[in-house]
Amino acid sequence: MQALLQTLQDHDVGHLRIIAELWGVDPPTGNALQAAEILALSMLDPQALAEIRDGLPPNVAQVLDLLLLRGGRLPLADLTRRAGLLRRMGPGKRDRERPWRSPASPLEFLWYRGLIATAFADTPTGPKEFAFIPWDLFALIPKPPSQQADAFIPPTDPPDVQHQTTTAAADDAATLLAAMRRQPSAGSDLTHERRQGLAPFLLQPSALQLLLALLVDLGILAANTLVPDPTAARNFLALSRHEALALLAHAWVGSARWNDLAHVPTLSTAGKAWPSDPLTTRGAVLEFLRGIPASAWHDIDTFIETVYNRQPDFQRPGGDFDSWYLQHTDSGAFLQGFNHWDQIEGALLRFMIYGPLHWLGIADLGRRSNESAASAFRLTSMVAALFDTTYSPQSEEQAQPAEVRPDGRITVPRQASPSMRYQIARFCTWLSLDEDGYQFALSPSSLKHAQDQGLQLKHIQAILAESSEAEIPPALLKALRRWGKRGREAHLEHGTVLRVANAGLLDKLIKRPATARFLGERLGPTAVLLRERDLQPMLDAAVRFGLLIDPVPPEGGVGP
Repeated sequence: MQALLQTLQDHDVGHLRIIAELWGVDPPTGNALQAAEILALSMLDPQALAEIRDGLPPNVAQVLDLLLLRGGRLPLADLTRRAGLLRRMGPGKRDRERPWRSPASPLEFLWYRGLIATAFADTPTGPKEFAFIPWDLFALIPKPPSQQADAFIPPTDPPDVQHQTTTAAADDAATLLAAMRRQPSAGSDLTHERRQGLAPFLLQPSALQLLLALLVDLGILAANTLVPDPTAARNFLALSRHEALALLAHAWVGSARWNDLAHVPTLSTAGKAWPSDPLTTRGAVLEFLRGIPASAWHDIDTFIETVYNRQPDFQRPGGDFDSWYLQHTDSGAFLQGFNHWDQIEGALLRFMIYGPLHWLGIADLGRRSNESAASAFRLTSMVAALFDTTYSPQSEEQAQPAEVRPDGRITVPRQASPSMRYQIARFCTWLSLDEDGYQFALSPSSLKHAQDQGLQLKHIQAILAESSEAEIPPALLKALRRWGKRGREAHLEHGTVLRVANAGLLDKLIKRPATARFLGERLGPTAVLLRERDLQPMLDAAVRFGLLIDPVPPEGGVGP
């Protein structure tokens, strides 16, 4: 902030005489510099300043108090939204219209009394014009009392239902590394079908895209193919879950690849790229969080309202709310102008709390018993990872062994070593994720796939023995050795069996082109395999052949 004399020197003599008139002091004489020096001495008199301060109308005093509470300055765009416009006039128009006689806003009231000035300053979002109180005036004006002066927002009562964070992101990251090791992506992103296939094995499916972006940022996944780097993956999987979570949180803070605004579900962009700078936006939000103590519950709406009141343009360069072409995904309506702040900035802040902050173990969520969505949040100790790149949480984790059963099924508890689960996932068929853990099964195809990746049978046997902390069941060991010698000897197929009365009828169906194309492998003299997709076409073709066929009976064998 500039001193009062510097701000007065920016005005012409006519403006200085207006200020003197409103302060009730003699009009300054001399040139502009001399007049500014004389007027500054009068305005810095504590008694005169107190009289001016006490004589302000209530609405004007509120604006001055707001500036005082914010350290003496605010972006001019923010202040005009609260305190009305400041009409800029040249000396001629000003002297004709005399706006100081009937100020159009509290802002003009303060401007023509010299209590505020304006100047441009650099900010993380670019140059921005600020309204400010000259620093020597600021030092003399008593500051109004501030409730919760040290806290960004006041705490709230603990919610009825609490959703505490977990280390799910670390577990899901290990799952993604295993999946990408088994089947690399065809490009830098996953197809919709691949994401759907992965979802049942993820604890937080909605965080899938974030984790992929962060693993690429960390150099653990290749950007173009999403293939794991062996050394980086090994080092990551060797971390404790809390250490892995802190590493992911560090990566989120510095990720330009992940744009939080682009993942707000109610927003889309009409342009080719999203207009926001993810690092600038995230940096501003982190500064808001820095003023919130951990371990206490806070209301989400109050947090958003506080940002709205204090720094609504936290992601807008120069406070420009008109140049972004964003749309509401449901209605398609364009959201331009400050009146859509809650639908853009408010929605972004809400998403960051519900999404990355919760997914990465930084914010617990809470709701009242009659609410469907979270209405409160509580920062955890993991918030330190956002501000301290050396932060490494201390945790004691007791790794649990896997259970290897004689039928070839394997259960890996969530508390098992991520590195061990990663290895097992390489040579098994993935079955499910349930409350007992990750369910896998050994099969000829999964073993062959692992073998093609260079994993030998002796390595698989060693991993199974080490992960279960027990000998491999004899029946399973026998089956593994048999597979090692003979490969795949049997397999199951999806299909339906068509049975006919005699072999001659089946021979005719096979010889007739109209029906033969729907028939699969012959299973015997009177039985043949049909694929599911060929059931109805086969029924139709058989009728044209002159044969009626009973359809597949309903589940349980009882019809309606």
